[in-house]
Amino acid sequence: DNPRKLAVTILFTASRSWLLLFLAWRAHERNGDSRFDNVKDKFGWFLVFWIVQGFWVMLISMPMIFVNSSSSSSQELSVGDYVTLTGFAVGILMEIMADVQKAIWVKAERPGGFCSRGLWKVSRHPNYFGEIFQWCCALLFAFGSSQGFTDKLWWSCSLSPLFTIHILLNTKGTGVWNAEGKNLKRYYDSNYADSYMDYRHKTSILIPMIGYQYMPLWVKRTLLFEWKRYEYRPPTTTTESTTTPEETKKLKKEM
Repeated sequence: DNPRKLAVTILFTASRSWLLLFLAWRAHERNGDSRFDNVKDKFGWFLVFWIVQGFWVMLISMPMIFVNSSSSSSQELSVGDYVTLTGFAVGILMEIMADVQKAIWVKAERPGGFCSRGLWKVSRHPNYFGEIFQWCCALLFAFGSSQGFTDKLWWSCSLSPLFTIHILLNTKGTGVWNAEGKNLKRYYDSNYADSYMDYRHKTSILIPMIGYQYMPLWVKRTLLFEWKRYEYRPPTTTTESTTTPEETKKLKKEM
């Protein structure tokens, strides 16, 4: 009967149900999950991967668990609650739309060499943004069930978005780091290299936006997650190159 508990539980269930179904479908379509190719025959490492995933699920559940276990007498939804619930729902929808748009593009045999349809036109990783955004909103929604900024249990729920951000931005085997960096070789060594460089220049790495190409580099580096480690640097015969394909192209134009 508590609308706060009902709302957050429904959205959490919708979010995780979609991810479960989508990952299961993708693994079936690809005859497995390439992220586990190097560890699936190593029991110890494979177990570590599953434990970490289970730990992640527990952490992202914390805002929902906090709301459902709260003894707060306040049951009515405030304006702030509606805003954060809407944000939670928007994050889920963005992730679903991005996954579906990418899947349709793959089914169409990857026209253009890289996906730039729909949400992928304004973000290079809109699915990851949706995942991060929804847990940030879930944390803010849970504040309505807290005792204020001094509530340590509510602060502990910040592990939900923070751990998600860490996994998707700082872990080499998955998320943005896995999709960028050295794995961009498939684009730069293809017939679509020039068009991909143009797409990369104009498109935010994470936060959907228009006009990204006009942003100063320091803003991209400090606020928009366009970190150096995500750049592709072709290896040389002795060591890794310090020059990106974009920098090389610019130098050639200036010569």
